[in-house]
Amino acid sequence: MIQDVALIIDIGTGSTRVAAVSCRGAILNIKSFKNSFYVDDEYNDAKYFIPNELKQNIFLGVKELSSDLKNCKIRYISSSSARESFVLLDANGNDFYGLPNVDNRGKDWLSSIPDKDYIEKVTGRPLTEDFGAMKLYGFKQKRENYYHSIDNIISLSDWIGYILTGKVEIELSQACETQLFNIYSKKWDTRVCEDFGLDESILPSIVTTGTIHEILPEMKSIFNLDSECSYVVGGADTQLAARGMNLSSSDIGLISGTTSPVVKYKTSIPNYEKNREFNFWCSCNLGGKGYQIETNPGVTGLNLQLAKEKLLPDATYESINQYVMDNYEDLKCVASFTSQSPYKNISFPNGGFLMTVPFHQEIGNEDLIHAMVADIAFSIAFKIRQNEVLSQTNSPYIVGAGGGLRMDCLCQMVADLTDKKLILKENYDEASIIGAAMTCFALEDSAQKLSVVKEYYPNENKYLREKLETWLLYREKMNSKKEIGAF
Repeated sequence: MIQDVALIIDIGTGSTRVAAVSCRGAILNIKSFKNSFYVDDEYNDAKYFIPNELKQNIFLGVKELSSDLKNCKIRYISSSSARESFVLLDANGNDFYGLPNVDNRGKDWLSSIPDKDYIEKVTGRPLTEDFGAMKLYGFKQKRENYYHSIDNIISLSDWIGYILTGKVEIELSQACETQLFNIYSKKWDTRVCEDFGLDESILPSIVTTGTIHEILPEMKSIFNLDSECSYVVGGADTQLAARGMNLSSSDIGLISGTTSPVVKYKTSIPNYEKNREFNFWCSCNLGGKGYQIETNPGVTGLNLQLAKEKLLPDATYESINQYVMDNYEDLKCVASFTSQSPYKNISFPNGGFLMTVPFHQEIGNEDLIHAMVADIAFSIAFKIRQNEVLSQTNSPYIVGAGGGLRMDCLCQMVADLTDKKLILKENYDEASIIGAAMTCFALEDSAQKLSVVKEYYPNENKYLREKLETWLLYREKMNSKKEIGAF
């Protein structure tokens, strides 16, 4: 029997996956490859990617996946991508430059931007180098010739749509990541564009997730697609992951990967003036239906990945998890590497390990990794509490997703520190892919509900809370910033 499948192209920070998902939500196959970034030496901290290079890898992945599928019909293609990542198009439609989320070229000019309060209020996020506006502003300062070649800027997920359909557009949740989009009016904001000195004409039309487009004949030929195969507009990976975990309006979600955003659906926007000291984002939800309130501790899983490569290159995550569980209440040091303040809208420039003196003769690399897992758990716990204050809710449990939650030790720490049950559903570690597939099959009302596969119950743990207090004090002293408040 032939089954319908959705082919999902999911472009992350470090890697890209091409996945086939059945109408019942089963992942049939995945092909993946690493992404390549290059350094732009004109800046202190600038990276770029070459769209054509990424495109060729995606084409190869799609062809390999398609050839492996048996008794399947590709009914839909959709896309998910990392936020804060963009492709620049010239007047001839050439995708000539890629600005990834790890590009920080605009940071040196942040103080040059006027009207900060207005920008932060209407765009729903603090003024930082992370978003498209400052990337473009920095691009203009030292790559002026390239800048004047820009005819359109689109997100990575919308770039996939552009390749397949020829449509130049940007999905609503991705438009928010430019910091040029007004979340109240749900339109490009002329005043904000003028504040950044950017030409509003380079911003494309807005499209909503789930919109269906015809795939170009030449693309159908290249990939040997059926005439009925359609492209379905996807969106930002965090929003799609929230959909892929069946997050409801009463739930609070944790999506742990490179970073660990804590998300909550709301029908209204938090009062900006009242909450301006909080480090939070407010984005339009998929389809423009309500808002997603997000608190984010900054870099989490990427820290752990890089540390493992240096400190325990031959260890498996399973063995690390077992070590942490076996030594759950025996932290030999405290780590501080997550980048955001638990309380305020500031980033921490300094981090490291805190140990008792004299040097602990039994400390090993496993203990340093243990401390980094605890660092992630501490920061997530604060952001969950902060999100509940912002959204004025108190959910009895947390719905988790993302590859970072494959480690039982991290899940248990989050449950213990928040005093909330943490639940994981089917394919929780591929939630953005599942969310994109749900978007496709929602058109046929054939998507299935997800069952819970893991539950972590909170235990009263005075030891972890004492270590959390040490962690807070250490971060304060390391960064010469007095944090206020209490957990």
